[in-house]
Amino acid sequence: MFDIPAGPLDSALDRFARTAGVNLTYDPALISNRVTRGLSGRHDVSAGLMLLLAGNNIEVIRQPGGGYTLHKIPATRNPAADGKAVLPTMTVKADSLKQGTAEEGYLVSNVSGIGLWDERSLRDTPYSMSVVPSDLIENINAQNMGQIFKMNPLTQEPPIQNFTGVPMVVMRGFYSSNPVYDGIPLALGNGSAVSVIEIDRVEILSGTSGFLYGGGRVGGAINYVTKSPTSVPLRRLTFGNYGGTQFYGHADISGKFDDRGRFGYRANLLYQGGDTAIGEPVKQKVANIVLDGHLTDTLYADVKYTYNDYSKEATQPTFNSVIERTGVDTSKRYSPKWASNDLESHKAYTSLRWDPSKYFTLRSAFFYQHTNMRTNQIYLNEQANRTFIPRMLNAPWEKHENYGGYIYLDTRFSTFAVDHKLTLGYSSTYYEYFLRGNGFVLRSGTSLSLNEVKNLSEPDWGASFGKGTVSSPWIDQYNNVLIGDDITFNDQWSAMIGFNYATTMNKASGFYGDGIKYEKSALTPSVSVLYKPIKDVTTYVSYMEALERGTRVGNTYTNFGEVFPPLVSKQYEVGLKYDVNPNLLLSTALFRIEKANQFSNQAMPIPTYVQDGLQVHNGVELILTGKVTDNLTIMGGGTLMDISVEKADDPALEGKKPVNAASRMGKIYAEYALPWIPGLSLTGGIYYTGERYGNAANTDKIPSYTLYDIGARYTTRVLNKALTVRLNVINLTGKNYWQDANYLGVPRTVAFSVSTMF
Repeated sequence: MFDIPAGPLDSALDRFARTAGVNLTYDPALISNRVTRGLSGRHDVSAGLMLLLAGNNIEVIRQPGGGYTLHKIPATRNPAADGKAVLPTMTVKADSLKQGTAEEGYLVSNVSGIGLWDERSLRDTPYSMSVVPSDLIENINAQNMGQIFKMNPLTQEPPIQNFTGVPMVVMRGFYSSNPVYDGIPLALGNGSAVSVIEIDRVEILSGTSGFLYGGGRVGGAINYVTKSPTSVPLRRLTFGNYGGTQFYGHADISGKFDDRGRFGYRANLLYQGGDTAIGEPVKQKVANIVLDGHLTDTLYADVKYTYNDYSKEATQPTFNSVIERTGVDTSKRYSPKWASNDLESHKAYTSLRWDPSKYFTLRSAFFYQHTNMRTNQIYLNEQANRTFIPRMLNAPWEKHENYGGYIYLDTRFSTFAVDHKLTLGYSSTYYEYFLRGNGFVLRSGTSLSLNEVKNLSEPDWGASFGKGTVSSPWIDQYNNVLIGDDITFNDQWSAMIGFNYATTMNKASGFYGDGIKYEKSALTPSVSVLYKPIKDVTTYVSYMEALERGTRVGNTYTNFGEVFPPLVSKQYEVGLKYDVNPNLLLSTALFRIEKANQFSNQAMPIPTYVQDGLQVHNGVELILTGKVTDNLTIMGGGTLMDISVEKADDPALEGKKPVNAASRMGKIYAEYALPWIPGLSLTGGIYYTGERYGNAANTDKIPSYTLYDIGARYTTRVLNKALTVRLNVINLTGKNYWQDANYLGVPRTVAFSVSTMF
């Protein structure tokens, strides 16, 4: 509800932005000495803004990344020139309004979209969310997404999987390994390489997201929002070091092809080479190209492409079983050079948005990824005498293909005094895996000390290795038919109600089974009710369900080929979000998740995979992001959970903690801009992760740990060009720790970079 009186346009726009909860960007000279007739009543943001600006020859340009920019209508389009009085043109544009800058405390006002729901205010989104913008990714010299999730209070620090190429993120005690790209969910994360240079921001949704994205993602979803062309020219070069001798160069170039700014481009290029802090040789080449355009004033389209060529040698072993977790030095490399992995990925993405009127919006997107990958990995099983028996796996070049897309139609209408934004849509995601011959080869070695593993000779993989015909033994697909209604009753009450008829399909043959097909469907609802007791506070209650494919037991278990029934998880959540000040957001949520419990019984010599009992996770989350003072920025919070297995047929499981789920996390990252040295900021973080268990019987305890980071950033101008120098020390104390049951933590690492405009 707007109540803005007639008067000066500058004060009216400021009041409009605060009421609507959106960012407006414009040149102050554009609105100087201009007036408005005011605005009253209920309007959506775009229509209200157009009415407020009526008669001022100013056009409104929507930014899919969040917010709106204002520009003067060129003389050739000035409606006054032909005597016609029309409202300013509303267009859709790909250059993201820069949100989440360091100057704003890394706070992002709007999320790009969640499932079928379109862009909306972060505070008025009835889910627990945290957004990590590109400024923060750059300022901490993040080499990969692991550093981002280590810092975030909603996520456990994940290992970056050699075999899949994506982070295995744990949220609310559940793994989330299937990424979402620009709102398009992938059926599997296999082969889905993620490069930090292509990411504009990471939207972390904590909690069950089945209604939004289809199957799985019980603990949460990670949406990687990729970069788009900027509205002003950008020419930036960065040179740096990710740790050890890993030097890199990164170029970010963006701008417009035409004077009217209708067509844009952006290119991000990276070359990296050298050894990690523990001596693992790494090479990476990334090219990210984006083109976009306003085909008409109401029709926008873009095309994005990313090429990623990554290789790493001497990758740390995977620990399959560990008896004693203390005494392992993470500052050492334990693998020989031949233990390596290579990945070559091509990603293509295109989207279209059409706003024919204020009543209708059509949104669609399509994603394709093709990845070739090979892995040579060592797995270690610890013995009672603290030696290790190595199992060596070599997987020849294999292919992964991911397809995904959606189409949504938004309609806006009112029934009496109630406003609706009804969305109908369909989304689908498809994954297919191709391997050569019989796939990987396993070899076992003799018992060695951990330090001796580094000298392990590469085994003979056999004359037939890497040969044979290519086949497709595995296909996954999720289809979703969705309907959702975003309802506004008045200024205080609103609701979001939706249903997803979700279908999960799987085919397996050859290596994984004998022509087995699996297909199940379920109607998964979501209901959220929002209430604003005061202007700066939004409270909500929500309920959501998620369909998850029943596990098909692999060939390393006694019950190979068994297919478990589908799982429908349930989540209940109550939350509150409070704008402490314009650049500081406090969010908290209480939740309960119920999910069927699946695990390996770790029997010797061959285990059985079991579905028994119910995982119940009750917890509370708190997030505080933004500027506490003009000089102090923080991103912090924590998670506290009571997690256990209930209703199990095996009495030994009752009350046990689920595997690799930390009940407690507390994290804070802070930056302080020194007032007496302009341009200099000190940075640092403290990150605590509580103890977890490495097996279902809870006999393997993974110790808790606290990590410390420090850093500094200095910004100045040289030859009238902006120059930024960054230094970060990761794991300052050199803490030895485990990321999860199978992977060692990150050693002390010193990273630095220098960025300059040209």
